[in-house]
Amino acid sequence: MFSLFKKEIKTFLGSLIGYLAVLVFLLVSGLFLWVFPGTYNIPDNGYATLEGLFSLAPWLYLFLVPAITMRFFADEKRSGTIEILLTRPVSDFHLVLAKFLAGLVLVVFSLLPTLLYFLSVYLLGNPVGSIDVGATWGSFFGLFFLAIIYVAIGVFASALTDNQIVSFILAMAVCFIFYLGFEFVASSGVPYLLEQILNYLSINSHYLSASRGVIDLQDVVYFLGMTLMFLYATGLVLRKGKLKAGKAKLNALLSGLGMLFLFFVSTNFLYRIDLTSDKRYSLSQVSKEIAASILEPVSIEFFLEGELEPGLKKLQNEVFEKIAVLNAYSDKPLRLKVTDLYAIASEEKREQLIEDLYVKGIVPTSFRHKTEKGVTTKLIFPGALIRMGNKEVAVNFLKYNQDFSHEYNFNHSAESVEFELVNAFQKLMRSKKSTVAFLEGQGEFDAYQVMDFANALSADFDVTRISVEMLGKYADNFDVLIVAGPTRPFEEADKFVIDQYIMNGGKVMWLIDPVQVDSDSLSRGFQTYAFPRDINLGDQLFKYGARLNYELLQDVDCSQIPVNTAPTDTQAKFTLHHWYYSPLLTPNDDHPLSRNLNRVLSEFVSSVDTISGNNNLTKSVILTTSPYARKVKSPSSVSLQNINNPPARELFTIPFIPVGVLIEGEFTSLYKNRMVEQLGYSSNLVLNESKTTKMVVIADAGLIANKVNYSGQSPQIQQLGYDRVVNRTWGNKEFLLNTVFYLNDDRGIMQLRNRTLKMRLLDQVKLREEKAFWQWLNILLPLLTVVLFGLFYNFIRRYRYSRK
Repeated sequence: MFSLFKKEIKTFLGSLIGYLAVLVFLLVSGLFLWVFPGTYNIPDNGYATLEGLFSLAPWLYLFLVPAITMRFFADEKRSGTIEILLTRPVSDFHLVLAKFLAGLVLVVFSLLPTLLYFLSVYLLGNPVGSIDVGATWGSFFGLFFLAIIYVAIGVFASALTDNQIVSFILAMAVCFIFYLGFEFVASSGVPYLLEQILNYLSINSHYLSASRGVIDLQDVVYFLGMTLMFLYATGLVLRKGKLKAGKAKLNALLSGLGMLFLFFVSTNFLYRIDLTSDKRYSLSQVSKEIAASILEPVSIEFFLEGELEPGLKKLQNEVFEKIAVLNAYSDKPLRLKVTDLYAIASEEKREQLIEDLYVKGIVPTSFRHKTEKGVTTKLIFPGALIRMGNKEVAVNFLKYNQDFSHEYNFNHSAESVEFELVNAFQKLMRSKKSTVAFLEGQGEFDAYQVMDFANALSADFDVTRISVEMLGKYADNFDVLIVAGPTRPFEEADKFVIDQYIMNGGKVMWLIDPVQVDSDSLSRGFQTYAFPRDINLGDQLFKYGARLNYELLQDVDCSQIPVNTAPTDTQAKFTLHHWYYSPLLTPNDDHPLSRNLNRVLSEFVSSVDTISGNNNLTKSVILTTSPYARKVKSPSSVSLQNINNPPARELFTIPFIPVGVLIEGEFTSLYKNRMVEQLGYSSNLVLNESKTTKMVVIADAGLIANKVNYSGQSPQIQQLGYDRVVNRTWGNKEFLLNTVFYLNDDRGIMQLRNRTLKMRLLDQVKLREEKAFWQWLNILLPLLTVVLFGLFYNFIRRYRYSRK
């Protein structure tokens, strides 16, 4: 067996055709990865990864592996030496195994020069070494498994004929059928059971995870099992008439049934090794639990398809992989359908579908890409419609923050894929909506002032407005209470009702203005005054661990306002000026509630402090100023003259002043050890300690208020967070929605938003200056290495034979 193995290696290394096959493989892969523009091009993609190589390799292997294996048995049959081999004291399986191992070694030999690509990306990373080493070696491991099944198919094809060309074509055809053919048929609308079988037989469905650095037991069993089946089949066809024997037929049948049984058993055992450094393809425990609790089949129609830029392609792959992993944990199938809108031939149907996606909530984005005719722009929809039974949820995967680069936004989007999918499944499985109640009766914002936010909430919650009296009677009916902008003091009896609501596990979002500023007076003149506003909640919030401060914050990072700077009695001329009293607040990027959110627009905002003393509470700052802010104590004047005479820059020295805090845990009642009979309640019914719950305290009520135009027949609502000066919508709505979702999240789904993936980018400066060098290096050096090896090997070989 070993002598036959050596013979095949020597024959290949001594033939010109073998080297030509390897050189063509390396030349084509080098050109696609380093020169030709497109999906596989490493410098153009800008990411420190070899994903292009692992996506391209299966296609190049379709030609390389058949070229290596085509002569193994075909040449033996043509020359008549096959009879000599079959009469040797070596079993048929050992004979086949020797050929197979020789082919595998030769494929690995052709792959070794590509390690230069890994070294190049490693050195081009920003910083150096940014490439995910674990994921890369895991992907090479997946490429090895792809090689063994291709080689096994090539050996089998070679045993069927005595013509090398026929063997080459046959091997290439069978490899293609197993790589994509079965998957193509499976996606054509066949019955579900047949679809599952065909997908399992497809090499691509098993190679995808492996090519990203994930080793799955099911995939390993598939590659090894299919390889053994093809090698076993090769042994059967080597001897003419062998299959006619009854014992051989029975053995073949039993072997096939045994392998099918092994395949079936492997699908019921989930064991995966995620070799990526940040475990990007591993699920959290809550995701596994929710996937396992799915009781109906789920249909996922995904619309991000077609020619995509690298960041969107990575997002697409992230969605595919997460759906595949969730499907592995689900007892019910998660069926993925990918729809390319621009592949729809009928323009009318395409436009109708695009309109439907708009209506259902899939947010499009403009995508520019280069074509032979120049740069074109088209709309893409990086989202999905997820259906379960008669329910449907729209999911948007692309997160866009204008303050960040495209790469940063793509990375944030990839980080949130698991959350978006799991959150969608949770929505589809719920039997009833939770209820969010806006409190009224103390001068809070009316229904029109919070209408935009309430409308956004209504997609996932039942939204209502209640009085304190209703809260006292039906507290169990309300999951989250919002106290938005009260202007009148709370009575003690009202405070007691809210307190006991919290003690029973109720969640509250407080939006309070500690300082009163008359904006209308400021708009009519140049000056107004800021006064402390006491609404009799200070002691209650203090007891819960928060203190609102009677001061206004000014921030260098702020919005702008138009001011008429024209002289008196002349035509008005408006110029934009920074308005320090309108900070652009920064959500905490380290907390799942506020991670990856746009900045929040505010005006006349105060600060909030956390109070120590209750060890059962956890306090987190979720909203702050920029690093360059200052505090102005009230009462104080607020004047537009500050625009012309702004405070000295040196005064803005306080970084990250807290404006919003999250408090979680077990709260102590404000009325613990207090007589409440005068409030109309019995002391025996007072709950002194709360169940585990949470609340958010924000020192600016205006965050939730949209502007309202009352001049028409009906009030006109402006979008929450919209800044007409810069024509931009800030992150107020998204931040507040996340806050309500977090308060209502009892399973920990929001914790998935805290997932972090390291950005792995190439050094663009080095690439721009040295691009030609790295291109020539990665094209010529692998070729030169193989050529020099071939010349050296054949020189040594001739020298040894000439001496003999």
